[in-house]
Amino acid sequence: MPDFIKQKGSLKYDFLNAKECLNILTEAEKDELVKHKTDVEFEPGEIIIKRGILANNILYLTEGLLKLEIINDEKPYTIGLIQSSSFIGIVCCFAFKKYDFTATAIEKTTVSFIEMATIEKFIKTNGDFALHLIKHMSGVTNGLFHRITKLSQKNIEGAIALQLLDFSEIYNSLNYTLPVVRKELGEIVGYSKESVINTLSKFNKEEIIKVNDRKITILDKDKLAQISKLG
Repeated sequence: MPDFIKQKGSLKYDFLNAKECLNILTEAEKDELVKHKTDVEFEPGEIIIKRGILANNILYLTEGLLKLEIINDEKPYTIGLIQSSSFIGIVCCFAFKKYDFTATAIEKTTVSFIEMATIEKFIKTNGDFALHLIKHMSGVTNGLFHRITKLSQKNIEGAIALQLLDFSEIYNSLNYTLPVVRKELGEIVGYSKESVINTLSKFNKEEIIKVNDRKITILDKDKLAQISKLG
């Protein structure tokens, strides 16, 4: 079995994740998939998918972290962070001939480009795989809706608290290094760089977190969770 199928993501899912979808393939199908995929490495800041290019592949994030952005009224909006063992933009890959989003690496990242025709063949010939993929896409869509709704209702403190907790879950630690600079963090939560700096400074002074450049230590997780819910 190829390594990218064995890879396990660090987030816990309430729905079928991408790895589980691929593991439902037969051994022969897994072998065929490997023959029709290409692995590409990206450095932080590199664009993996540029909005508007032809959607010829299904992308699977083998390792790393990236952000998805869409354009509304000529302004970019971050709709989510994608981590290892995940499809990239799966909810819209089958709907359009061109990708309707931009994907950018925010850590060193490895992506498997799987030929669209190969996945479409498996959907037609393997009913279990098709059902798993539908369940996975439904779960991803639900997660995006919840994230966008949550952030739209948050003030800057609530949004930053929520994102800091998300990073803590991604890295499975209360101590981690932010993978983005302040400006990028602001773009993720929908606030200005200055607002992000001021909020992190406030949390630091109140000893909710400890901030040292991009190194974050969550000192009071319960307080941070309370702010994320009420802010």
